Amino acid sequence: MRLPPTQDGERTEPIEEEHPAPIAPIDEEDVPAPSSTAIPWQRLDPRIIPASLLRMLVRLVPAAAGWWFFNTENDIARYTVIALAVLAVLTPLNQALNYVKVRYRLTDEELQHTTGLLVRRKNRVPLHRIRTVDITAPLSNRLFRLAVLRVGTGGHSFSSEGTVALDGLPRTVALRLRAALLRHTGPDVTSSVDPRLAENSGDVVQTLRWRWIVYQMVGLTFIVGPLSFVGTVYGLVSLVGGEDWVGDRLGGFVDSVPWTAWAVASAVLIVILGLAAGAIAFTEAWWGYRLIREPGGRFLATRGLLTTRSFTADHDRLRGVSVSQPFVTRRLGGARLTPVMTGVSLQQMMTESSTMLPTTTRDVAVRVANLLLGRTVLDDDVTPATGALLVHPPVARRRAVVRYLLAIGVLAGLLGLGAGLGWWSGWIAAAPAVLVPIGVVAGLGYYRALGHRLEEDYLYLRRGFFLRRTDVIQVRGINGAQISQNPIQRVLKLASLTVTTAAGDQAYTGVDLALADATALAARITEEPVRA
Repeated sequence: MRLPPTQDGERTEPIEEEHPAPIAPIDEEDVPAPSSTAIPWQRLDPRIIPASLLRMLVRLVPAAAGWWFFNTENDIARYTVIALAVLAVLTPLNQALNYVKVRYRLTDEELQHTTGLLVRRKNRVPLHRIRTVDITAPLSNRLFRLAVLRVGTGGHSFSSEGTVALDGLPRTVALRLRAALLRHTGPDVTSSVDPRLAENSGDVVQTLRWRWIVYQMVGLTFIVGPLSFVGTVYGLVSLVGGEDWVGDRLGGFVDSVPWTAWAVASAVLIVILGLAAGAIAFTEAWWGYRLIREPGGRFLATRGLLTTRSFTADHDRLRGVSVSQPFVTRRLGGARLTPVMTGVSLQQMMTESSTMLPTTTRDVAVRVANLLLGRTVLDDDVTPATGALLVHPPVARRRAVVRYLLAIGVLAGLLGLGAGLGWWSGWIAAAPAVLVPIGVVAGLGYYRALGHRLEEDYLYLRRGFFLRRTDVIQVRGINGAQISQNPIQRVLKLASLTVTTAAGDQAYTGVDLALADATALAARITEEPVRA
C-alpha cells in the first residue's frame, strides 16, 4: 500500500493497489464429461444387403428343387413350394433391413444398440457387465468383407437376451470396436476373432489331425446321419405331396430286383450314408481347427468351414474337465475332452460351441486337459496321475449285472406281448436271449469302470461302460454334496454321491459307493480346510 502525493506535496487517504483476483484451482472431476448425446449413432455397412440376398438365394434351393422335380400342378405341392419360398425370403430380408433399422454407439459407460423398424427398441449394455466380445464371419459375410460382432453378458440363457449382435460391420470397424470395448472393460472379459479376419497371437497348442475324422465317422453320426437323411427326404416329399410318385417308382424298383440284392444294397447304402454324414459333419465343424494359448494365459479354440466358431477357456473360470469315451471310440483309443467352466451359456452347451477339442486320440485329450488345468491331473489311461481310483464294493458288481439283465428282460416281455397279439412272428420274442451274454459283459465292465478319488484339491469320478465318463472337478468349485439312496441301494448299503457346482453340467455323480465311503467323502469335500 502507498499514499500518492497531492499537488501541494501532502498525502491524502491511502489508496489500495489493485491486484488481479486469485484463480481457484480446477478439479478435473468438476469438468462435465461430454454428453452421450454428442456421440453420433453409427450404422451398419450397406453391403449387408447383397450378403443377405445371397443367403436368400441359397435358401431358395429346396423350394426350386421341389418346383422342378414334383408335380407343381397339384395344389398342395404348389402352395407348399410357395410357403418354402416365402420362408426362405423372410429371414434374409429381415437381415437386409438391419441396415435401415439398426443403430449403435459406444459411450464411456455403455454400448447402446437400437433396432426395430415400426417399434424401436433400445438396448443399453453397461461396459462393466460385458463378459465376451467375439468377432465371427459367416461365408456370405466373408465374400463381402463383413463381420459379425457379438457382445455378451454371460449367464445360462438359451435365448439371445443379454447379447448384442452387430451383423454387417466392415472388418476394420469390427476390429476397432472390439479393441475399444476391451479397453473399457475388465481383465476377465474373454474375446476371440475369426482367424480369417485377424491373426490371433499366442502359442499354438494343438492343430487339426485329419485321422481324427475316423472317430466322427464311426460315432453317433453313423446312426443318426442315415436316419436324418431319410427322414428329411421323406418329410420334404410328403410336404410337397409327392409321396405317391416316389412310392410308385421305389416300389417298382424293389419288385424288379431280388429281395437279397435289395437288402444288401440297402445295408451298403446306409453304411455309405453314415460314413459320409460323419465325414461331412467333421469337416464342416473342425475345418481349420487351432488351439492357441494367448499371452495372458487364456486358451482360444477356433474352428469351422462355413461359419467359424470360437471358444475361450480362462484359467480363472475353469473348474475341471470331463473326458467321455463311447464304447467304439474307446476301443479305437479315442476320447472326448470337455472343459468344466463357469459363464458358459446353455445355448453353447447344447450346440457344442463350448467344445475345445474334437474326439481325438486319448493321449491328446489327456495332454490338453493337463495344460488347461495347469498341472498333471490325468495320466495316459485317463486315471488320476497321483494314484489309482478307489474300487467300489463287490455288491455293486452284482447290481450292475442285474440292471442290464432287467433291461433285457423288459425288452423280451414287450416283444413277447407283441407276438402274442399277432403283431410279429413268435421267433422275434426269443431274440433278446442273444443279448444276455452281452448284458453280463456290460455289467462287469460297468463295475470295473466305477471309481472315485479325492486327491488334494481335485475330486475324480468315473462310471459307464457303453459311454464311459471321467469327471475331474476342483474342490474349490464345489458348493454342495448330496447323498442319495434308492430302495435297492438301501438294501445293499450303497449310495450315490452328487456334487454341485456353478460350472459345466452343474451336477456330477459318483454311483454305487459304499454308504460309509460316500458319507466320509461328502464330509471331506465340504470341509473348509479342504475347500481352501
